Amino acid sequence: MAVTATLVYVLDGDRVLLIRKKRGFGAGKVNGPGGKVDEGEDMYAAALRELREETGVEAEELRYHGVLEFRDIDGGPEIIVHVFTTRRFRGEPGESGEAKPFWSSLEELPLDEMWEDDGLWLPHVLSGASVYGRFVFEGGYARLKKWDVKFY
Repeated sequence: MAVTATLVYVLDGDRVLLIRKKRGFGAGKVNGPGGKVDEGEDMYAAALRELREETGVEAEELRYHGVLEFRDIDGGPEIIVHVFTTRRFRGEPGESGEAKPFWSSLEELPLDEMWEDDGLWLPHVLSGASVYGRFVFEGGYARLKKWDVKFY
C-alpha cells in the first residue's frame, strides 16, 4: 500500500527553508519539511501540520505544485508526495525532535546532501513550475535507477 506524504518549501526572497532530518525515513538528509498524511487528514492539512511540527513555522497559504511518485524495486514502500510552496508565513524556524531547519540560498541548494532525485525537479518548482514525476530507486531508496519528470 502506498504512503501519501507532503513537502512544503517556504520561500523568503532569495532563500528557501530546508531541514536536516534527524530521525526516521531519510535521517541525515536535507529535505523540505513534510511527512505522512494521517488517516482522515487531507493533504493541505497534513502539509500545514508537518511544517509546524518540524519547524515551528505557520504557513498562511499554500500553493500546490504537483505530485511525485516514488518506488523502490527492492521492496520499499511506494510513496506519493504532494509538493507545496508558500511565501506567506509566520514565525521563526526552530529545531524540533525530527528536524533541524535552516535557510538556504536558492542559488546554492545543497543538492549533494539531498535525495538523488531532488536536482531533477526541485529547482524548477522553486522557480514556480508545477511538476509530475515518477522515480524508481533500488537498494532501499539508495540509488535512483529511472525517472520521468514533466513540468507545467
